[in-house]
Amino acid sequence: METASGLIRLKPNSQQTLEEWTQTLSDRLDEVRATLRSEGVEIESWFQIEIDHQHYLLWYMRAASIKKAFEIFQQSTRAIDLYHREQIGRIMVENGNFVAEPLLDVSVR
Repeated sequence: METASGLIRLKPNSQQTLEEWTQTLSDRLDEVRATLRSEGVEIESWFQIEIDHQHYLLWYMRAASIKKAFEIFQQSTRAIDLYHREQIGRIMVENGNFVAEPLLDVSVR
């Protein structure tokens, strides 16, 4: 398995859109799980954090192939993927996605 993570810097006053995005994905978990399965994703997690009064989303993913997972997601025409890309685009600062370098990922499986 491969891992990826990063920070997405949020635009000011994007909290309502973020809450709507979170609620929509939570309400449509069957669709979310189906699209993650098609991407070969085992785990995808999202966290909201604040650093020096700036809001970010922290994301983490474990997949068979991160590159393949991102390619499938970018090409997807599934309604939930279109919604996800649109909402992240609305709340993310331009050039505000900072990808982290994976160092260690431990599983007990």
